[in-house]
Amino acid sequence: MDVFLEALLIFVLRVLGIAVGTLSTLMTVQGRKFYAVATGFISALVYVVAIGKVVANLNNIWNILAYCGGFAVGTLVGMAWEQRLALGFAEVRAISTEKSAALAEALRQAGFGVTEYYGRGRETVVGTIEVIVPRKNVDTVLKIARSVDENAIVSVTEARTVRRGYWKPDTRR
Repeated sequence: MDVFLEALLIFVLRVLGIAVGTLSTLMTVQGRKFYAVATGFISALVYVVAIGKVVANLNNIWNILAYCGGFAVGTLVGMAWEQRLALGFAEVRAISTEKSAALAEALRQAGFGVTEYYGRGRETVVGTIEVIVPRKNVDTVLKIARSVDENAIVSVTEARTVRRGYWKPDTRR
């Protein structure tokens, strides 16, 4: 029974370590230094404890499997945490041949800051709108875009650094 409890401990430690490591990577990319350092420390500490238990008894296949399984599950958990936290900002761009002005107005009515510009597509003039929002608001912007112009070409990209701008009062972090 002790063999399986030790394997379970290794599994849980590895899930935690990888999940926190995923957040550490995100914090590093976003330039959140304190959080990147803190989560990196926790991730490394958990790694040392887990790998120490595996290396102490390399003949125990359960510990090795628990370590590998914890890595895999930890990756999924880390991705789920990251999606749930939705930290940072995104740029949503929509290109419409007919309804860009209506889309811009709908987004403004919802409280978002919108930049509009026009260009020439392959066959006609197109309107492009851009909105930079906290990632937690991306789904709202996409729903509005779909409701106004279901044929609009919409892309979402990460906005690594954002300084100044117009923000809904309840969304700025």
